[in-house]
Amino acid sequence: MASQRAGIALLFLTAWSQLVSAWPLNSPYVTINTRQQQLEDEYDYIIVGGGTSGLTVGDRLTEDGQSTVLVIEYGYFGTFPSSHYFLSSVDTGMNPKRMFNLTSQPCPELNNRQFSVGIGCVVGGSSSVNGQVFLRGTSDELDTWAELGNDPSSTWTWDGLLPYFKKGITLTPPDPAQAEEFNITYDAKYWGTESKIYATFGEGYLGGVMKVLYNAMRAMPNVNVPVDHGAGEAGLYWYTKSMDPQQYQRSYARTGHWDDVRRSNYEMIVGAKVNKILFDGDNASGVQWISRNDTNSQPVTVRARKEVILAAGTVHTPQVLMLSGIGPSNLLQQANIPVKVDLPGVGSNFQDHSYIPSIGYQWGTSPNMPVTNPGNGGGGPPSLAAMLGLPAVTPDGYEQLAAAFEAQDPTQYLPSSYDETLKEGYRQQHKVMSRLMRSNNVIFLEVMMFGAGGSVQNLHPMSRGTILIDPTNPEGDMIVDYRAATNPIDLDVMVENIKFMRRFMTTGELAQYNARETRPGTGVSSDEQLAQWARGQIIPSVFHPIGTCVKMPREWGGVVDEQLQVYGVNKLSIIDASIMPTIPGATTSMTVYAVAEKAADIIKERNA
Repeated sequence: MASQRAGIALLFLTAWSQLVSAWPLNSPYVTINTRQQQLEDEYDYIIVGGGTSGLTVGDRLTEDGQSTVLVIEYGYFGTFPSSHYFLSSVDTGMNPKRMFNLTSQPCPELNNRQFSVGIGCVVGGSSSVNGQVFLRGTSDELDTWAELGNDPSSTWTWDGLLPYFKKGITLTPPDPAQAEEFNITYDAKYWGTESKIYATFGEGYLGGVMKVLYNAMRAMPNVNVPVDHGAGEAGLYWYTKSMDPQQYQRSYARTGHWDDVRRSNYEMIVGAKVNKILFDGDNASGVQWISRNDTNSQPVTVRARKEVILAAGTVHTPQVLMLSGIGPSNLLQQANIPVKVDLPGVGSNFQDHSYIPSIGYQWGTSPNMPVTNPGNGGGGPPSLAAMLGLPAVTPDGYEQLAAAFEAQDPTQYLPSSYDETLKEGYRQQHKVMSRLMRSNNVIFLEVMMFGAGGSVQNLHPMSRGTILIDPTNPEGDMIVDYRAATNPIDLDVMVENIKFMRRFMTTGELAQYNARETRPGTGVSSDEQLAQWARGQIIPSVFHPIGTCVKMPREWGGVVDEQLQVYGVNKLSIIDASIMPTIPGATTSMTVYAVAEKAADIIKERNA
């Protein structure tokens, strides 16, 4: 093989002066390329993007030892302190050193504010920079993916994805004594045991206030308490973090699908930007890339015998497609890019979770309960969340909310760029979501519980945004437009979320603690006042972007079919979060792992 073993440090030192670009390295076990001369001319598969989905699929496709895979990653491998894995490290999480520096377009409905677009720019992708909250949404939410595929034989359902959640994630059970003390329950049938991606509860200290919050929330109307947070049910539950159970380090795509994978048929190049997919007729035959460090470098081409696989993420997979002539024809023409396939859905259907950082409260009387097994292990304490459907959020108002949304003209609040296929696709989503707003098993409110008050999140916004190339600079930064709250129902839902927090903190079992609201304050009382306050507080991203290359029928604005193949061409597939038609009511990383595991089986089967 032309590649070098990264673990042989002396070889890298002697080669350093010959590198085309200074691409950092830091791993004892992997095969990683650092310059063009180390690449083969051809591989079985080329994967564009070395993040959550790209590394998962790369690992699976090379397991047989026969197929060769090259992963091309724009970010660097990483030269970070060894402590960067640890949950307590200042270098963990949302570190700008490992993220793209992108800013959204102004959001007129949110007081014209602009927002950071938080996505990973490093090997491991966003799984290396996220908050490590590990959730998977509900069965009703994932079943909509099959419904929106309009294919009776679709396996993109909860039942169809559950085996891949199990294959992709290994559960570390909670500490038994602490679990009994705090009712931390789980069911092993929802989890696997073989993956090196771990879901871990942690065993750190839990105070008595958590018992108080837990008991108060479970007593709220229509709040379900599932046996397991991975059971596909909304409700109140303790949840895991993406964390190794031995060293309590971050468990992410690089540690699970690259660091300990010792295969000569699995290679990566970093600091490389793919700016074109190559075609022989209508068959994808390879890619062209340029050095990230040297803008004057000559383009490099690498060929794929079997498939080109896009895993550049919701923001950048659309860019690779559009630079290759696949996307909205009018935009491509403005950018002077020859149109290969007119696919208006590329870059549309953009969704993310939105949140208000703080609904503030102070206890009048501090709540507490005796604790005999508070935990004293590592990894931080188990975490508690209420993940609620609208019938729990607003028992007396959810039907009115659903009816108001159902009565909308589905096309009224869409981007002006939408053609008839995209409008039809949203009509189908509108029909589905009108029904699911009435379900208690579709999560609209997430409350992370740790004390008085807290953040409220809307996990199913109905507004739709776009992520498109700049026609004056197509290879530059993508134009990210959240279009947050353009559909007014999103503000209505957020108002109900705030009102739920108020009821939770001041009535029922918590009334005895005399909590005082500090933010927004009791002077903001009417729905109109709350909506106006929310416009200045809502952040339209929890860094969970999805949907810009959606898996739906082409006549509904779809970009990929049920087999994740791009319409209009052959041997080109997409495996990342951009294929999701609707957003799960959960952090998205665990679902991306499941999608990638399923995608790997699909790809292997059709190329057998």
